[in-house]
Amino acid sequence: MLGIGRVIWLVVWTLPAVAEGICGRPLSIGWDEWPPFHYQGRSGEPDGYAVQLLNLAAGRLGCRLTYRLMPWPRTLQQLRLGQVDAAMQALRTPEREAYACFAPGYSPTIVRLWARSDKAARWPVRQLDDLGRQGEVLLGVTRGDSYGAQLDRWLQTPPPNVHVEISETLAVSMRKLQLGRTNLLLATMATATRELARLPEKPEIAPLEPSWRAGEGYYVFSRKSVPEPVCQAFARALAEMRQDGTVARLYRSQFGAPYPEP
Repeated sequence: MLGIGRVIWLVVWTLPAVAEGICGRPLSIGWDEWPPFHYQGRSGEPDGYAVQLLNLAAGRLGCRLTYRLMPWPRTLQQLRLGQVDAAMQALRTPEREAYACFAPGYSPTIVRLWARSDKAARWPVRQLDDLGRQGEVLLGVTRGDSYGAQLDRWLQTPPPNVHVEISETLAVSMRKLQLGRTNLLLATMATATRELARLPEKPEIAPLEPSWRAGEGYYVFSRKSVPEPVCQAFARALAEMRQDGTVARLYRSQFGAPYPEP
C-alpha cells in the first residue's frame, strides 16, 4: 500500500443514507489512492474494484459506509486504535490479526520482481534465492506494504548483497527504478501495471520471471470498534457474492480477465 509521507486530506465521502442494518451506525473506511482497487473517481467519490465490492456487500447488509482519505500506514494505525472501522485490500499477517478481524479474500495478490527492460538481462533471477547470488542489489519496496509471508520474512534478513530501499509510495519506488537509483522492485501485478501508465514511458519497466502468490486481499475490521458479528456478516456476504458470481463479474469488468482462482 501507499506511504505515510503524505499530508492527510481531510475529505470524507459517504454513501447515500440507508438503514444501518446489522452495523448499527455508519462504518468509517480508511483508504488511499491505490488504483485499480481504490481511487478517486470522476464524480469525486471513491471508486475501484475494492470500493465497489464493499459497497455491494454493505448494501446487502443494510449498512452505511463513510470513506476517509488518508495514507495507508495511518489507516493501519487508526484501525489498531479503533479510530477507523475498516480498511480494504490488506494482506493477512500475524501482526494485523492481533487488532483486526479479516473478511475472506476477494482479490488474489501476485507479487513480481520488476526491472528496467534495458537492464533485465543483468538479473537472471528465477527464484528468491537467486538474489543472494548476484552482485550488489538495490531492491526497492514501498513502506507499509506486505508482500506475503515468505517475502516479508526474507526482507527482514536479506542476504548481505541485497540492500533494501524503502520509498513512501509505489510511484516513488517505480520512479527510482526508472532513474537507476534501485536495480529491482517488488510490487504487485495489478498496482504496478496501473502505476506505470502514470510514469514517463522511457525507460521501460517490465516484470522478471519470478512471481509469488502473496495471498488474498482482505477487508479488515478493527477489533476495538467493530463487533465480531459485524465482521462475520461481511464475511458471509462476500462468500455469497463469490458463490453467486458477483465477485467474478465485477473482477472481469475491472480487470478485463477472469477471476484467478487458486
